[in-house]
Amino acid sequence: MRYTFSFKANKATTVKRLLAKNGVSHRLFKRLSDAGMVWLNNRQTANAEMIHGATVRIELPPSTEVAVSHQPIDVALDLPNWLVVVKPAGLASVPGPSNLTDSLLNRVAGHLVDQGVEGPQPAIITRLDRDTTGLVLVAKHAYAQGRLAQSDAALVKEYRAVLVGTPSPAQGVVTLPLAKAEDGIHRVVSPAGQPAETAYRVVAQTATESLVELTLHTGRTHQIRVHMAAIGHPLVGDPLYGTATVAAPHQLLQAFRLTFTDPFDGAAHTVLLPVPVDWPAIATAGQESGTE
Repeated sequence: MRYTFSFKANKATTVKRLLAKNGVSHRLFKRLSDAGMVWLNNRQTANAEMIHGATVRIELPPSTEVAVSHQPIDVALDLPNWLVVVKPAGLASVPGPSNLTDSLLNRVAGHLVDQGVEGPQPAIITRLDRDTTGLVLVAKHAYAQGRLAQSDAALVKEYRAVLVGTPSPAQGVVTLPLAKAEDGIHRVVSPAGQPAETAYRVVAQTATESLVELTLHTGRTHQIRVHMAAIGHPLVGDPLYGTATVAAPHQLLQAFRLTFTDPFDGAAHTVLLPVPVDWPAIATAGQESGTE
């Protein structure tokens, strides 16, 4: 199985302009053209003039760029052009120098192969740190990725975390710019950094910890972890910005709610996860999982 899409011109234009208007990036158009996967009124073309009512069809060529892994994957929502999957802590979102063949992306590719997709090339849209768990939106192919990037479709990511201590006030917005540290790993608050904004709300608390829900208004690397540490309340178990513990060997951070609008059909989707079972008792707020 390969992904195919058709587009009809509502005025005189060119093949390339019509496809660009519909979310086909310049890079993808070149790839399609080079592979001979563009047809104008059922005749193979690269770029050509079009009249009103003419139809362009594209077929996404197979790719071997993403290694296929058949390790288990937890699929929360499966749509024609999208997946929402649950990433476990300890698994990288994308391949890296230490592991080129078994990241979340590789496992998604394996899932698509199992569904009959030839040479899949999925793309992670909402990447999570290795030791962060939760919901990840994945485009099944490069055209979906471009279509979402071009659209103004809503995409909201919400997180929950267990913090050391309790922030005051109990609800607020942290707006501190973030920059890469000299070691190339940490992020630090710096006036020269990129703007970053994190909204938080305390949901429950004990004498030593608090459960908070957070919404990202920007998507900087380690944003939640750095912002919470900067206001004096690092994530429990965070080895980079707090202290790792035996009870929490990684930061207690979960992407628990994902809301997005599918740019292909305009349908809105919300996916929810419960609190991880291995989190401390303070986190058992009783949220239900599912989709809307």
